[in-house]
Order: sequence, then structure tokens, then C-alpha cells
Amino acid sequence: MKRARGISRRNALGTIGAMAAAGVALNGSGAIPNTSAQTSSHGAGPRAIALIGDRAHNADYIRVSLNRLFGELSIPIDYTTNFYDLSAAMLRPYQLFVAFRDNIDTAIDPERIGLPIGGPSWISEEQGKAVQDFVAAGNGFYSFHNNAFVSRSSNNYRDVQGGLALSHPALRPFKVRIVNSEHPITKGIQDFMVTDEQHYLIYDKDPKNILLHSENIDGLTFTTTYQDPRISANPGPPKNWGTTSVSGWAHEYGKGRVVFTAMGHTNHVMWHPEYLKLQKNAVRWLLKMS
Repeated sequence: MKRARGISRRNALGTIGAMAAAGVALNGSGAIPNTSAQTSSHGAGPRAIALIGDRAHNADYIRVSLNRLFGELSIPIDYTTNFYDLSAAMLRPYQLFVAFRDNIDTAIDPERIGLPIGGPSWISEEQGKAVQDFVAAGNGFYSFHNNAFVSRSSNNYRDVQGGLALSHPALRPFKVRIVNSEHPITKGIQDFMVTDEQHYLIYDKDPKNILLHSENIDGLTFTTTYQDPRISANPGPPKNWGTTSVSGWAHEYGKGRVVFTAMGHTNHVMWHPEYLKLQKNAVRWLLKMS
């Protein structure tokens, strides 16, 4: 199958779904640049590049959410939906990589919306190493929501990201609790309620790096047969993971920094006042602005 690498300007002005299939890059204003992920010059300040959109997360709502976040921080951000282009060359012009998509290669069969999370993956270990090297060199990596599923498919990506998504139930209310209120990212942030996908995750590194927990205060638990690939490649017996999960972390990696936060299925969640403040703190911390 031939992998899409570009798109004409006329076609790009169609739907965002067509953009996602073609892998076009957008700048923060929503304009279509002339090149793939490296777009126009934004001066000497830090720049971000975001890989966004998948079969369950429309790229348009993500772009709208991130435009507000980075606009209020006055940091330019470019966008791409083309996961095939993730590489050292794509990341080189930037100081922050934002990832907001899962591990499924929808280009193989983009019409199968019900594709299982364990379906065919797009990421290679070479791409995972590109992210490793980018962060280790002193840059930032902000991983959102379902991006922890990518760690199912790349050991290198899991190593830098620091964790793994197990699965999640359907949308339901839960509380986001601040675990470490002294970290620059969470300082001054209060616990908050959201209605979102409560993602259940494993964090591999030092527990002191965990910033957030999600807790279903109605007592609803979650059971999945997913097995950590470090244990087995096959589904295990059903396991009940309880009402609470790790939901966010921050750690140093080489000379750079990594943040993961699990909330983000809708603009309503992304723009919750406490969560938006936390995201701003996270970007500043990742870029060593404070």
C-alpha cells in the first residue's frame, strides 16, 4: 500500500478527515503551510509540533483545544496528522513534541472505526528512538490522553514516555486528584471533576514522578483482559483494576522532560479551568520557562 505523504491545497481545504488521511500539517492558525511538518519561521522563541487525530479523536477538536492552550502561552504550534512522517528530521526544528493520538494505523483500513486498540500499529522502533533522542537532547514531550497506547507498540517510545495504557471504560464522571501538589505543574491546582474516558495506566518509573490519580467516586471499577506485553503477548484472565488509576506524571529524560496527562476526550474536558491551568504549567515546565 502506498503511504500518503502530501496533499494538494485544494483537497486540503476539504474536511479534517481528509486531512487526517493525507497527513497534512497545519500551523496554529489553521492555515495550510507549503511544506509537511516544518512550516514558516516563528522567530527565535520555542516552537511546538503536534501529531494529532485518530479514528476516535477528530483532529479538528484537538487542534482547537491546543490552539487555545498555546495561543494563551504565545507559543507557536504546528500540526501534522501524518504519523508516517514522525522522525528525527521532522522534530529537529522544534523544542516541544506534543502527541495526541493512539497507536492504530488507520491508513490500513480507515473505515473500520471499531478497529480494536490492539490492531495494526503505525509506529516503528526507529520512530520511537527519534522521540527518545529528541527528548534526551534537552527538548520536551507532552503526551496526551490516548497517546499512552502507542507504548504498546514500541519499547523505545515506552521508555521515554514512561508508561502504558491498559484500556478504559466509556465516558463517565470521575475525580482527578492531585498526588503531588508541590511540583511546578500541579502547584496551586485543585482536585477537579470531569466526565471523560477514565484511562487506566501503568507507570514504569519512580512513583515520586506521579502527579495525578483518577478516581471514580461512585465506586465504579474497571475490568480488562489486556496483558502488559512485557508479561505476555496474549490476553490474560480478566483483572479488576478498581476505581483508581495513575492519571498523570512528569519526569526528566536525559537533558529533556516528559509529561503525560490522561484527560482529553472532548474540548469540555480540555478546557476545564483547573486542567487548562495544569496544561499551561506543564508546557512551561517542559520548555524550562519557569
